[in-house]
Amino acid sequence: MLGTIIDFIVRGITVVLLFGGLILVHEWGHFLVARMCGVRVLRFSIGFGPKIFGWKRGDTEYWLAWVPLGGYVKMAGEDPTNVEGQPWEYAAKAVWQRFLIVFAGPLTNFIIALLLLWVFFAKGYPGILPVVGEVVDDRPAYHAGFQPEDRVVSIDGERTLTWDSMTSIIRVNSDKPLTMQVSRDGELMSMTVTPEGEIVEGPDGEEKTVGLIGVTAGGYPMQIVPAFATSAEMLGHWTVETLKVLGSLATGKRNAKEAVTGPIGIAHLTARTVDAGVGPVLILMALISLSLAIFNCFPIPVLDGGHLFFLIIEAIKGSPVSLKIQERAAMVGMVMLISLAIFVSIMDVSRFFVN
Repeated sequence: MLGTIIDFIVRGITVVLLFGGLILVHEWGHFLVARMCGVRVLRFSIGFGPKIFGWKRGDTEYWLAWVPLGGYVKMAGEDPTNVEGQPWEYAAKAVWQRFLIVFAGPLTNFIIALLLLWVFFAKGYPGILPVVGEVVDDRPAYHAGFQPEDRVVSIDGERTLTWDSMTSIIRVNSDKPLTMQVSRDGELMSMTVTPEGEIVEGPDGEEKTVGLIGVTAGGYPMQIVPAFATSAEMLGHWTVETLKVLGSLATGKRNAKEAVTGPIGIAHLTARTVDAGVGPVLILMALISLSLAIFNCFPIPVLDGGHLFFLIIEAIKGSPVSLKIQERAAMVGMVMLISLAIFVSIMDVSRFFVN
């Protein structure tokens, strides 16, 4: 019993540190660019709520607060109702400077996602790239001549950037010959493989036939430059796929329950992923960081995207959006976010905790 409680506490702390850390670097982006633009930062808080302890350096108070999920940056002149007309205030800066300050948060999350992927590919963790680990004896891949560390570049002319994109093609082509372009030691070769049909039970409990060739996921360390290039390509792929999912949700082509995960679901997945090792944690954190970057760019008031939208309008019309409109928009945005949080939390509970 005691061991279970300790394990639960350790997992909880790990989830808070990982997820909260990604939100914290988002705020650090705002902080850094604000300072570069000459804006006084009155407070940089790690966590929310009342202060546990803190110190002051220069014009900035540094806090450690009680609620350890992320943090916030408080800038002089950020509140339109409390502007003194000083040159070091946020409101006194040019539109392009304020735009950079606001955009720095999502941009930092995007950069962190790129760096996490870079570490992943440089270390050679398995599971993401279509790289062969083990080749099972007497299975289609074995007879076709596959070897460990072979990388599948394309199947029947369709590029396979990830392990999932490779297996998704194989699974729906049982007993059909597939022409695979494979990279081995820097050289391309062509192999013909016919996946064997095998009956498996799906998530809905129904049995179906899928194609398998008898390989496991592998990986290999990459040099710094190729690892960075692969990371950038993967991040671009994820970004495009995320936008496609959002588009399908907006048009009703996809069920939100299948595609949206909130804080509860993220915490649950993170706790499970920690047990799987460093590689899966790096990938999950990269995905979450990218999701935070994209989500914060939504043109919803109270989010960074809402502020960016108002700044774009200000740049076009030559004057700020009226305070009354901003306040009303902020109220609507807050209601939208609270409603969304409740909605995704209910879905997370039904998906992960209710049989």
